[in-house]
Amino acid sequence: MSTSNDTIVAIATAAGEAGLAVVRLSGPGALDVARRLVGPRALPAGDVRSHLARAATLRDGPGGEVLDHGLVLPMLAPRSYTGEDVVEFHCHGGALCARRVARACCNAGARPAGPGEFTRRAFLGGRLSLDQAEAVADLIHAEDELAGRAALRQLRGGLRRDVEAIERPLLDLLARLEGGLEFEGEDAAAVAVPREALLAVLDAALAALAALLADAGAARRVREGVQVVLLGAPNAGKSSLFNALLARERALVDAEPGTTRDVVSARLRHGGVVFVLHDTAGLRTDGGRVEALGMARARAAATTADIVLLLRDLVASEGEADFDGDGVTVVKVATKADLADAAQCSAARAAGYVVTSARDDAGLDELREALLAAAGGERLREVAEIGHAFNERQRHRLAAARDELASLRGEVALRAAPDEVAAGLLAGILAELGEVTGRVFSEHLLGEVFARFCVGK
Repeated sequence: MSTSNDTIVAIATAAGEAGLAVVRLSGPGALDVARRLVGPRALPAGDVRSHLARAATLRDGPGGEVLDHGLVLPMLAPRSYTGEDVVEFHCHGGALCARRVARACCNAGARPAGPGEFTRRAFLGGRLSLDQAEAVADLIHAEDELAGRAALRQLRGGLRRDVEAIERPLLDLLARLEGGLEFEGEDAAAVAVPREALLAVLDAALAALAALLADAGAARRVREGVQVVLLGAPNAGKSSLFNALLARERALVDAEPGTTRDVVSARLRHGGVVFVLHDTAGLRTDGGRVEALGMARARAAATTADIVLLLRDLVASEGEADFDGDGVTVVKVATKADLADAAQCSAARAAGYVVTSARDDAGLDELREALLAAAGGERLREVAEIGHAFNERQRHRLAAARDELASLRGEVALRAAPDEVAAGLLAGILAELGEVTGRVFSEHLLGEVFARFCVGK
């Protein structure tokens, strides 16, 4: 896809009724295309003032039909989002005006932009690193304050700076290794990198990568929300508690056991953190075929959760459901406190349960705080603040670089890797790191990254 010989256009605002809509042009012909819609008075040839909006009548070409009355805003290269000449038309909102203006731009020589093509051009033009470009999409898709803050910090270079700090000593080491390969005999020995110095650089990089990857779990929770599964016996009050936490009737509640057959999900925001709650089928030894399928889904959801709320009915004869999930944080919850006596509630608290009642909302504030503590809310805020909410693609590249670096470190320590081998392995490690920020990229990689973008960004 060309980034220098053609001019692209797209509607940059969401569809639907609104006060205004923005149509964006970018490319070497942006001014010429725009001038055909607004005329030379609004965009005088040779005297266009960048970042100055002017009122204009938008027409379908010179002397053509009037499409709208709005603003035209030129942003000249390189002081634009893409680094190219950019022109925006600010029209009346709604689908019609913007669509007609975009069509007129195509008639005047532009072509429709593809998904994320403006941001792709910003990356290729050096205005953004690849992780910053991905942060643009994250910011657009953010549904809560924490995810939005994390995306904004990454857009400002939080992740890029840390990756580049790891890369710089490795790049210097690679240059020294490759430089030493040009010499022979005594000269080669004189310029060789001492093994202790080589190990010191590798160890420092490994420590920095380990610290970065330690944020991976928190990064996922910031981006996707903390996954919370409600687990318990039939009629333990899972759906009632689910609805009470959400303060709305989201799941079906009935006295008949086995009402919930599938996983029902909804988002809860508390303390700046998003929790994705999953109500599940009750766990018991008997039940029909469909209920058994529901129980299997419940157990599968629980094993991949961040937190399991393990429910026990205070007034029922059954205890809590059997659950053994390695690596999953369990919060024990006693339900139906409104039906229990004081002694039962006290005994449950002494046993480590959060005592609740969905009927009168008793204990719900305590449970929300327990969720926040179990999720590591403070740690999530720290990760968001430093811009380390990296995605799965970035995590995979960082982990691959760490593993390859550890392997190289082992070979160097055993003196099993001559300098030419070490240099080759180090170049591969730097390529993995380079794909995080886009220092190293391919068309396939860019296609994967920008496919998730909307048209117009």
